[in-house]
Formats: sequence, structure tokens, C-alpha cells
Amino acid sequence: MGEGDENFQRVADMFLKQYKNLLVERFREGGDNHRFQRLIQNNSFARDLYDKANRFSTIYENASWQSSVLETLDLDLIYANVDAMPRESEEQYPDNLVKELLRYFKQDFFKWCNKPDCDSCGPGTSEQQEPMGTVGPNNDEARYECSVVELYRHNVCGTVTRFPRYNNPIKLLETRLGRCGEWCNVFTLILRSFGLEARYVWNREDHVWCEYYSKYLKRWVHVDSCEQSFDQPYIYSVNWNKKMSYCIAFNKDTMIDVSKRYILKNQLPRDQISEDDLKFLCNFVTRKLRSQLSDKDIYDLACQDSLEELGYFPTKTDAKKAIKTQAQGRESGSADWKGERGEDGS
Repeated sequence: MGEGDENFQRVADMFLKQYKNLLVERFREGGDNHRFQRLIQNNSFARDLYDKANRFSTIYENASWQSSVLETLDLDLIYANVDAMPRESEEQYPDNLVKELLRYFKQDFFKWCNKPDCDSCGPGTSEQQEPMGTVGPNNDEARYECSVVELYRHNVCGTVTRFPRYNNPIKLLETRLGRCGEWCNVFTLILRSFGLEARYVWNREDHVWCEYYSKYLKRWVHVDSCEQSFDQPYIYSVNWNKKMSYCIAFNKDTMIDVSKRYILKNQLPRDQISEDDLKFLCNFVTRKLRSQLSDKDIYDLACQDSLEELGYFPTKTDAKKAIKTQAQGRESGSADWKGERGEDGS
């Protein structure tokens, strides 16, 4: 390298350092707390999102829970299957791990529940169950973050069976039963337990899924454990023909509106909060979540945010071609249930 090149490199390094310092300094200035308080007080949708951010930024970071996951899953089987998968480089190994976790979770570990089996008559009796409505949890059920219990009466023996909708992922590791809420809840914890960067994605029209940050693809990747789906963000609005308004992602250091990634058609009105207020809320919460991070981490995440905001897709995948997949309905759930939710592809 010549003297001129060395001078150029020194100047470039100097400007980059100044840029990093400026970016971090502006980030650490914080947001408009008065505007935030006013928004939370006056907008119920903003309050709901803020409550979700508080929950999903902490719940999956429990080291004891992560240990319980690793003690419960069949790690030998999982890693043997991952090791047998082809890969271009070691950087692709985590992507293969996520794909195997999707397979293992859906095929071997967790069970979908349209209706529970009868407590008296046992397995294979769910189709003979008649719904009786919902009640509140008893004391034991409430211990595991259960807010509602579905009741079913067996039309042969008359036994009433309770189906508690637990929100505690460790309890769900025991029951291994549920619908999309339970599936996503446990699977997000599983991803974090393997040291993978993960987000919980909430959709206002009653579905939830995950995102995983792929260092191989250098972006966030859609992951749906109910469908064993990896990198198929089009499946909801295109394959299911689902109508949606808001899709918001949460994790330990970010709250972000990812609606544009998933709502490719069938856009419902976004009238719960102004777009400016939603952007402000996401930025304010994100600043708060990252306030204790190092300057380097803040800068790295800001760069990652900028690429995401630009809709950056590396050439290793072509999301636009994937959208042309032939439409089909949702895989998980009964036909009646999918039809009621508008997720059957019709």
C-alpha cells in the first residue's frame, strides 16, 4: 500500500469513527418521553403493543428455562440430522439447525389441538367432543399464566374436559399441546435456548410466528413452527389468502413493524394508530431496550436496522420468485377452524 493509499485509509477510518460516535450519541439521547406517555395514555392499541414489548423482550431470556429446553429435547437426534444435511459452508449450519428444529418440533415433539381428547375415554376421542364455552382458570391453572379455559363435553360418556390455554412456555414443554399461540411461544424459547437470535411476530388478525436472524443470509428469516415453514413470508397473504393489518416483531433489543414483509395482498385498514405514532413507538421502545448495550452493539444493530428498513435481500435468495408459489390453504388446524379464520386459501 502506497503513502497516498495509507493517508486515504487514515482519513476514511477517522470519518467512520466520527460517524459511529455520532450515531451512538444520537441514539443515547433517548426519545420524547412526554410524547410517549401521552400516546400510551390516549391510545389503547399503543398500550397493548407496549405491554407485548415488555413481555417478549424478557420472557425468552430466562437462562433456567433455556436449560430446561435443552434437557427436554432429543439433542442427539437433532444434531445428528443437522450434521447429515448438505451445506455450502459452516456459516449455513445454524440455518440447517433451524430447519431441523422446525421438523423435530412439528413431527416429533408438539401436537396440534383442535379439541382435546376426553379425560375419561382417552386418546382418539377429540372428534366426539362438543365445545361448551370458556371459563376462568382454577388456582393451579392460573400459576402457569392461563387466562382462559375451554370446556368440552364428550358426547358419549358426558365427561367435561378442560383445555387450559397456558402462556407459560415451561408448562407447555410438559403438555406439548396447543394451537398457534402455544406453538410459537415454545418455539421462540427453543430458538433462544440454542443461542439463535429470534423474534416473536404478532399479527393483529390472530396469528403469531417467529423470525430468526441468519448470518448466512444476513437478514431476518420468517419461521413458522405450525407450518414447518422457513423463509416463506408470503404464505399468509398469498397462500392462505389471509387479510391482515399489522405485523409487529419483538425481541430483547427491538420492536419493529414488519407488516410490509408479510402483507403482500389483502391489506386491511391500518386505523388503530397513526403511522407516525407507530414508528415513534417502535423507535422509542427499541431505544429503551438497547439503552444498556455497548456502543459497538448499538452501532451494529443500527446498521442491521438500516439494511432491514431498505428491504435488503442478498442474492443468495430471491424472495420475489418465491411469491409465485401456487396458492394453498393453511396446513395446521381443522378445515372448519381454518375457514372461520379466513386462512383456507379460498
